[in-house]
Amino acid sequence: MKAIARAHRRLAVTMGLAGLAAFVVGAGFAPISSTLAIVALLLAMFWQPDAALSARLEKVWGPLAVVLVVRAVAYVVILDGDVVMPVVDLLLLLLAAESLRSLDAHNDVRIYALSFALLLAATAYRPGLVFALAFVTYVVSASVALPLGILRRKAARFGVSDPGFDRAFLTTSARLATVTLSVAAIVFVAFPRVSRGWAGRGETLATSVAGFSDAISLGEHGSTIYSNPEIVLRVEFPDGVPNNLLSLHWRGRSYDRFDGVRWSRSDGVRPSTAPVEWYRERWGAETLTQRIYGAPLDVRLLFAVHPMLSVEADSRIQPMFDNVGDFFYWGTSTPIYTARSAAQPPPADSLRAANGSFMPDRSRYLQLPRLPDRIGALADSLTRGLDNRYDKVRAVESWLRSEFGYTRELPRTAGETSLDHFLFERREGHCEYFSSAMVVLLRSVGIYARNVNGFLGGRWNDFGGYLAVTQNEAHSWVEVWFPDYGWVQFDPTPGSSSSGEARAEWLWPGRILLDGLQHRWSKWVLDYSFNDQADLVDRLGGLLDGSRQDRDGDPEPGVWWPWALAGISVLGVFSALHLRSTTPSRSPASRAYLRLLTRARKAGIVGDGSIGPLALIDRIRRSAPDAALPATRLVDLYLQARFAGRVLSRDELRELDSALAGARRAMEVR
Repeated sequence: MKAIARAHRRLAVTMGLAGLAAFVVGAGFAPISSTLAIVALLLAMFWQPDAALSARLEKVWGPLAVVLVVRAVAYVVILDGDVVMPVVDLLLLLLAAESLRSLDAHNDVRIYALSFALLLAATAYRPGLVFALAFVTYVVSASVALPLGILRRKAARFGVSDPGFDRAFLTTSARLATVTLSVAAIVFVAFPRVSRGWAGRGETLATSVAGFSDAISLGEHGSTIYSNPEIVLRVEFPDGVPNNLLSLHWRGRSYDRFDGVRWSRSDGVRPSTAPVEWYRERWGAETLTQRIYGAPLDVRLLFAVHPMLSVEADSRIQPMFDNVGDFFYWGTSTPIYTARSAAQPPPADSLRAANGSFMPDRSRYLQLPRLPDRIGALADSLTRGLDNRYDKVRAVESWLRSEFGYTRELPRTAGETSLDHFLFERREGHCEYFSSAMVVLLRSVGIYARNVNGFLGGRWNDFGGYLAVTQNEAHSWVEVWFPDYGWVQFDPTPGSSSSGEARAEWLWPGRILLDGLQHRWSKWVLDYSFNDQADLVDRLGGLLDGSRQDRDGDPEPGVWWPWALAGISVLGVFSALHLRSTTPSRSPASRAYLRLLTRARKAGIVGDGSIGPLALIDRIRRSAPDAALPATRLVDLYLQARFAGRVLSRDELRELDSALAGARRAMEVR
């Protein structure tokens, strides 16, 4: 009996560990409370105090729980703060206290409730793959713990010292877990969607060493720009993957004002963007569709290939377009949207001939700080003899790409951070030096230009079928105004290679699989919407009639999800039917005997404890003699059927029913 109690406690503690893991990965690791809870739960897996020590520990848990309750109330009433973490600390204390009680304490229901509360609290955050593993672990452990707990209580009630459980018990519990998970999957897919925007937790801002920020500055010095593999964009291409995948520029924000060190956005800039019709009609008919899953950054920008012709987002965010051509959004959810962009820039000959009249704000896009005269002289020398804007731009771009080197090592001193020192002394730097230099040189010869930052390229994830863009791909480049064509991008930064990037690549093969799994989890579970639900139904219908195919006649990518769902459903139904078919049913003789036993207990002839059939007859003879004869016949037929393996005939079954009725009547009039 003690072995069953120990196994049951370990299963209940495993449920607690699963709930704690699910919460920690979503809400974050609280060093004190989480560490103490983990230590207590792991200790409970191998050790439980005796009843005396358990009683002494209760005197410690009680005051601590009161302190945590007062703390939670203070957070609400006095501090007006977030009450979630104080309440979770209280849950962890109670879970640790219940797990470390003696095995004699029948507190399994409390452990179930506390661990389930942790699992439920984790859903208020943005749970990742670990939550899925914790959920499966919780369901499997609960499927074994619940029947084992019932077996333990029944054994204690009837005084059975060793009820035992065999392989069939574990097999049946495993089938029950399969049924539970299958039903959960079916309910998730079929149940109407509820927006997850109510939670508002778990979306931490991405921070970076190398990475995107809402600024372009040349003032940093005396250090190195270290690698940061944090993924900020995951981009799918519904219409096919482009050939120039790694040279795509994911445009973020533009800057017009330069003070010699830092780029910023001026207030009150007059409309300085091209009409969408220019981009549609003069950049070519080919478009690039991008389905983008963004990470929450500290600036609410929508990144896409320039020029963005249209953007569509779900109801959780609201895209906006400002007067200089940048896209941002309102809303607190992570940005998920579909952008359509022009796939190719205008032909070079068209840009050479561009000479329309409309120009953006001159005071903004020709602005320059006070600079050494030799920078203006350099700009004149690079563009001398060229009679059109496009060739001048290409001349400056080519000179920077060919005559300078790329490095992530920052200048050693503040005096070496100037643009003048970069152009004439150091002649190497990171992308912000190159883009700043090109804009300044172009403005020096009267060409409207601005600095832009975002991301460049990415790493293709074959497992997930998307481009993963990390903070390492943060980049800045240049946009030049061409009349009748709008802003056209140019990138003067030469190819780069650094030790930081090499270290990131060494870890990438393992990371790419994990991120592919995480992306599928986010896409198909966390961001599963009503539209996805309708599309899944449509895919299932298409699979049945074989009509859903892509342009090349091949099955559409991703349709294995309906098949996986159908497989889970079939497995669940099969397990449920098999579970029902293998559940032992009571024979007529057993049912008649149990009814006799129940009647004897109601009549006060026997108590609630366990009693054998022969002992039952002996009690009936002494307490209800009139019931002894029919009861004896019923027990005789029961023993023959139950232990001798006899199949009772129809006459014997009728005799069995008659004996039960006679014994019950005799005990009722007693």
